[in-house]
Amino acid sequence: MVRKKLKPLEYAFYLLKSRDRSIGEMKEKLKRRECTPQEINETISFLLEKDFLNDQRFAENFVRYKKIIKPVGKFYLRNKLLEKKIPVEIIEKVLSETPDEPSEIEELAESWLTKNKKVPRDKIYEKLSRHLISRGFEWEKVREVVNGKCHHGGGEGSYFT
Repeated sequence: MVRKKLKPLEYAFYLLKSRDRSIGEMKEKLKRRECTPQEINETISFLLEKDFLNDQRFAENFVRYKKIIKPVGKFYLRNKLLEKKIPVEIIEKVLSETPDEPSEIEELAESWLTKNKKVPRDKIYEKLSRHLISRGFEWEKVREVVNGKCHHGGGEGSYFT
């Protein structure tokens, strides 16, 4: 069976059918499809004019979706949005509207502690901190939560009660 090569706009709609795309992603996909610069510009212009492409909306939806799936911090989200070729100004605006919540970090810490009960006491602070930072959370907030979980006072919420 011979596959018909889709025109650039048809291909763009085919891509948008499965999920929202950023402008940069769409340009990359069209370039890889060997479309001419003129075809790419015309296709992108049309999609922008009709509001099929919108980097602000894409970034907001991307952040909301990622935070629903699993708790992640703004450094993780910033890197992922840069990979999607979202302009830095839009990334900063979207991330300023959705700060890292201590409750997200605490939830992730609790989950990690539950799954890692065999980690030696003297290694928990280091390993838990590393895990939370790898999820893109700010060090100051991570330190605050981990100190609360690992302090040796044995108070409420402490891992060592």
